[in-house]
Amino acid sequence: MDEKHKNAIIIKSPGKSLLSGGYLILDKSKRGLVINIDTYISCESYYLIKGKSNESEKNSLLFNIYSEYLNQNFNYIVSMDFNNDNELKIFEKNDKDNKWIKNCIISSLLIYLSKNNNFNDLFNSNNKIEINITIKSDYRFYSYSPDNISQKVKTGLGSSSAFINSLTSNLILTYDKILNKKIYPKNIVIKNLVDNNYKAIILGSCLLSNNLSQNKIGSCFDIISSLFGSQIFIQTQQNIFLNSPFYLNEENKSKINNFIEYLKSEYIPNILFLNENNKYLKNKIYFVSIEIGSDTRIFVKKVLEYANNKKKDKLFDDDLFSQLNALNEKIINLFLNNSNIDNSLIKELCIKYRIILRKISEESKVDIEPGILTPLLDNLIKLDDIIYAICPGAGGYDSIIIMAKDKINESQLFKNINDIIDDFNKKNNDNKLNIKANIIDVNISKIPGTIIL
Repeated sequence: MDEKHKNAIIIKSPGKSLLSGGYLILDKSKRGLVINIDTYISCESYYLIKGKSNESEKNSLLFNIYSEYLNQNFNYIVSMDFNNDNELKIFEKNDKDNKWIKNCIISSLLIYLSKNNNFNDLFNSNNKIEINITIKSDYRFYSYSPDNISQKVKTGLGSSSAFINSLTSNLILTYDKILNKKIYPKNIVIKNLVDNNYKAIILGSCLLSNNLSQNKIGSCFDIISSLFGSQIFIQTQQNIFLNSPFYLNEENKSKINNFIEYLKSEYIPNILFLNENNKYLKNKIYFVSIEIGSDTRIFVKKVLEYANNKKKDKLFDDDLFSQLNALNEKIINLFLNNSNIDNSLIKELCIKYRIILRKISEESKVDIEPGILTPLLDNLIKLDDIIYAICPGAGGYDSIIIMAKDKINESQLFKNINDIIDDFNKKNNDNKLNIKANIIDVNISKIPGTIIL
């Protein structure tokens, strides 16, 4: 076996959808219902150790990363300055930069080396270590023809979290394989790794990557659910943000080690997973792409400003958000009560939940459920076979999610959905509005979270 195949690692991370609990989960006491879907981003890597480096490459690592969907190469040299608080220095080798890739590299090195304390072995002046990664993305993450990649709009299915999780997890496993010759079982999901410390290291690295890339916006539900699987999400009581994220000094190492210990001992053991055999997860899932997309960070900022102005004692305790959370808890408890499926009740709760969302949309002036999409959602949920239809998560002009009953005539359902979408398109074209809706065929993921292949 050649070096490339012997040292290969493949990681796949799924997309997600927050069915219930949008914005509420920004409060650490509130819960959300989140599922994985079968759209994936995968990272395929191998490393080479090429012998003694030249003088300019001493104490450095070379990362060659190719993104298939961007059709671009990103090349980074990372070195460590042992005389300056163990400073990590990263340079673009070909003047092409990508902040997401760069932050995954830095975060994975900071967390892994803080916990393993063997930087001298990785940044070894006697060897030249080269890590090569290919990133592959499911085209359903983006509203574009596979033949016209330049006209891409995110569909809101979780491409950012899947990207961070697959790349960061891959890098952590690669360092461990280089330094410890560690071999992982094939086809194992991250949440089933025996070593809880290792699961915490991977999660901590992904959370830090996300915080650096997103400026610590949001609850991180997408990172945690994409990594560990469908769950009743509640955010961590702690998070990690480093003032000087390029230094592996004692201050940062102490913060990192305390955070990893918290994740290992307190957070991960208490995640409430949805069992893969949950009866609701056997229903059909479809998405309707609106082909515009929304900036979640702007939505979150505006809704938080509105909620803070409305709060009584704490965030989201005003009348509207309290009503929303009461409905949210009923939806969550329906999913947890796996003995019975009550399709009529979940449909009724979805309709009531959307009524409150629209009121919050109007008052906050944030398009959580854009008014133009309300007739489309109303007509979809009127169909007998559809039991849930909503703008999930932060809402906006990302994809609408539809849940339909299991064991139905799918071709007839598709015809009915497409008729509603065609009518929606015709009316919007008449109004000269730049909104198009197209059905995206996806499924609830059978794999609980990120997987090592």
